[in-house]
Amino acid sequence: MAEREFLISEIASMFDISSRTIRYYEELGLINSEQRVEPNQQRVFTDSQRRRLKLILRGKRLGFSLDEIREMVNLYENNPTGEAEKQRILEYSDRKLQEIEEKILDLQTVKSEILAHRERLLNE
Repeated sequence: MAEREFLISEIASMFDISSRTIRYYEELGLINSEQRVEPNQQRVFTDSQRRRLKLILRGKRLGFSLDEIREMVNLYENNPTGEAEKQRILEYSDRKLQEIEEKILDLQTVKSEILAHRERLLNE
C-alpha cells in the first residue's frame, strides 16, 4: 500500500506553519520531499515525512535545538525500542530539564529583585 502524499501547502496548513519553514527544514535535511513529475513540479511529502515533521515541531515546542531534534528523531526512527537510543533521548531530556530549572531560578531571582525595587519606590 502506497503512502499518502501531501503538498507542501497541505502540510503547512495541517501544522499551522509556513511553507518556508518546511523548506528550511528540508534544506537542513530534517525532512525530505519528493518532486512530482507533473508539469507544476510541486514538492510532495509522504505520510512518514508528515510524522517526522510532527516530531520535529514537538521538539521545537519543547525547546530542543534542531541538531538535538535531528539526532533524537533519527534515533527514534532507526530503532524506537533500542535501549541505547532511549538512553540518548533521556540524556537530552534530562539536560533540557536542568536548563528549565536554571531558567526558573533565574526568573524567580529577577522577580524578587523587581518586587523589592517596586516596594522601595512605593515607600519613598
